[in-house]
Amino acid sequence: MAVSIRKVAPQNMQAEQVCLILDVRTEAEHAMTALEKEHIHLPLDRLQAREFMQEQQLDGGTPLYVLCAAGARATKAAEMFAQAGLNNVHVIDGGIQACKAAGLPLIIRPGMSLERQVRIVAGSLVLLACVLGTWVHPGFYGIAAVVGGGLVFAGITDWCGMAMLLAKAPWNRSSKRS
Repeated sequence: MAVSIRKVAPQNMQAEQVCLILDVRTEAEHAMTALEKEHIHLPLDRLQAREFMQEQQLDGGTPLYVLCAAGARATKAAEMFAQAGLNNVHVIDGGIQACKAAGLPLIIRPGMSLERQVRIVAGSLVLLACVLGTWVHPGFYGIAAVVGGGLVFAGITDWCGMAMLLAKAPWNRSSKRS
């Protein structure tokens, strides 16, 4: 049975008097930009829907709003909740980016976004592969092809393995940035 995931505008979440908001972005993303409104942060890769429902005593009465950067990870989380039997779950359409565009109060801290880190690492790998392919051995051009293919895959699927690896890097793991 297909599950229908409700996508709502950020203003819908702000209008709710009683609701639970779950941010499923990585620690690094959350450390840089977060809602001022009370919420729970739990990265998608650590989310266990049934356990979360038990811990938060979610029975479907209180609406659950799920948030990520743009909506893809929040949709995956909402599907997990729906499969676990929770029907009162909503995805913030457009994620934290839409919240910012809607003028919702956010806490913004300095730092380098994962997206920017991915661009730096991918660009560096392609540049290095081209230099090594030109002056050392043409086989190094294969690295550039793999990185390019990974970027195309990330663009099509909205899932980036390099970003997930960088999110686990020591400089991105601390959620206690000032």
